[in-house]
Amino acid sequence: MANEKNFMTWKRQHRHRKSAKAKVKLYEQGKLTHDQLPALAKEFLSRKLRFLTKSA
Repeated sequence: MANEKNFMTWKRQHRHRKSAKAKVKLYEQGKLTHDQLPALAKEFLSRKLRFLTKSA
């Protein structure tokens, strides 16, 4: 039963991450504004920008 719970949790979190990454791509294309992004997408975006500024 624990494996099923872990799988369902993974699946739900995977869907959230996948949709958040898609929203970040839409934001980068200019189709969404920053305030329309969900919290997870904002976090992904800040991580991405932090990494890009650190490497440059």
